Amino acid sequence: MKKKISIKTPETLQTPQGRKYLAVILVFLLGIFITIAIKQNDQPELLTSAREGELVLILDDLTKQKDLLEDELIKQNQVLESLKNGSNEDARKAAQDRIDQLILLSGTAPVSGRGIQVLVTGDLYSVNSFTILDTVQELRDAGAVAIEINGVRVINSTYFNDTNSGISINLTPIRSPYKILALGDPETLATALKIPGGMSESITTSGGQVVINQYPSLEIQASVPLTTPQYAVPVNEK
Repeated sequence: MKKKISIKTPETLQTPQGRKYLAVILVFLLGIFITIAIKQNDQPELLTSAREGELVLILDDLTKQKDLLEDELIKQNQVLESLKNGSNEDARKAAQDRIDQLILLSGTAPVSGRGIQVLVTGDLYSVNSFTILDTVQELRDAGAVAIEINGVRVINSTYFNDTNSGISINLTPIRSPYKILALGDPETLATALKIPGGMSESITTSGGQVVINQYPSLEIQASVPLTTPQYAVPVNEK
């Protein structure tokens, strides 16, 4: 039997001042996301040496990111207006939605939903740590909200290394075949891995194999345990 975690909404969100703080935090986080997206694509020196096909892919990726950011801006503005004019229930719902997003990003709980399963086979020449890292990045760019590889949950702090027998994820050794589960829109995720010059083509041309299956429901059971901060400590409110 799985243990359910009950999360209570902080009392500070039940006051107008608390809703104001939450609105400021949401706008601040959105600003950070936009800044990161701009910095990641602010590399003109790479564009000068790119081929026409690569430029088309870069432009397409930038267009998708722009559309996603515009959609996110609209959503956050709607949340902001809701918090300004709404009730305590609106504030609690916004807080719970944010908690759910943090659970996905931190990987601290099992999740389920629509997604794809990618089965990758190959030797160290066709599949290495860089290949897996590129696959993770392509999935995230396509909107994957949760990823698991051979029973290991992948989060923002996850790192990959090559070993004599395969690959290690956060020092956990895994070997071919590599079973990758990703939650998100199945068609979008599958298409992202099949673009010319992408992950699938790179592996198959090197002698490996890639099989992608789409599912209306997938479960990612692996999770990352909560850790105690080494340096940061909570601030005691008076």
